Amino acid sequence: MDKFHRPGGALSWLREWARRHRPEARTVAIVRQLAESGSADDAVRAARAGSLAVQRALRGAFASGALPPGAAHLAQLPPPQADEDHLLDARLRARAGEPLDHVRARLAARDGRVLQTAFGPRNPARALTIAPLLVRFDRLAPDLGEPRAALRAALRGQADTLPAAWLRLAALRHPEDAPHLLAARDTAGRRGDHTLLDAMGTHGDPSFLAPLRGALHARDIDPGRGFVQRRLAADGLGRLGLAAAIPLLLRALDDERDDFEGRPGAGLGIQYPVRANLLWALGELSAEAAIPTLIAYLGDTSGSAFGGFYLPAMDALVRIGAPARAALERATRDHNPQVAANATGALAALSGPA
Repeated sequence: MDKFHRPGGALSWLREWARRHRPEARTVAIVRQLAESGSADDAVRAARAGSLAVQRALRGAFASGALPPGAAHLAQLPPPQADEDHLLDARLRARAGEPLDHVRARLAARDGRVLQTAFGPRNPARALTIAPLLVRFDRLAPDLGEPRAALRAALRGQADTLPAAWLRLAALRHPEDAPHLLAARDTAGRRGDHTLLDAMGTHGDPSFLAPLRGALHARDIDPGRGFVQRRLAADGLGRLGLAAAIPLLLRALDDERDDFEGRPGAGLGIQYPVRANLLWALGELSAEAAIPTLIAYLGDTSGSAFGGFYLPAMDALVRIGAPARAALERATRDHNPQVAANATGALAALSGPA
């Protein structure tokens, strides 16, 4: 009998990891494995007071059907702030029996959120190249009523010939499927590889940090493909929730500006800027270390075809929440009136409903 299924074994192993300060990625893997073993109480205990990535792993276990969404356990999850957590929350609520029209209305409201900016009210979602939450939810909603084990077996059989099955399989978030998604990249082709990068963020396994990092910093591909790949990699890193991605994203902001934008073949990057998605990803990670960088972007009104990067920066600061308040308050006194106005709008969103 292994340490996950032996009585008391899981918790004693977790205590040993706690004594060794529990590296974040390893703790995420522990929570996911406990969920697959059906140990809801142990998974909740392991995730208690854990990092954003650890809490997201627990929320994902309920959302994917690995654990039954019981009211007592769900009550211990913090309210969702990041977009990925809102999406997982919608899936777990649907699995728990909440009417789909209620779930969809909540996601539609999230997609339609508005920030007061120096240029009037703006919807930050329109400054990104990420599918709306409601679209992503509806894409996989038919699978929510299917038995997870049977659905997973069917999708594993389809994945070699139907790349669309990868996303559906990824939404089940089973740790044993992570190596298969990675191996599929060898024969997927360009479009298939883009689907797999999307699937990595959907699946959420911490082992995807390395391939997403590689995709974010790859330079040996043509410009058009590169812009798409880097956007998808940024999205995936944000959705994983691992703090280790924060320095990667901050570096990529500089690389994108200095090495890609404004060079031959950069037209696609100007039309659909990667930096907007990088800023979004920092918000998904609740990246306190990125607050100074995000504040600096509040005055960027011309860096993209969507009207600048101030809007995704504002939205990221709002998702970071209370830790960004002091910096935003200082920015309301900035000599640049646009920075001051955008900081004021972000502060107002912090004080209002999430």
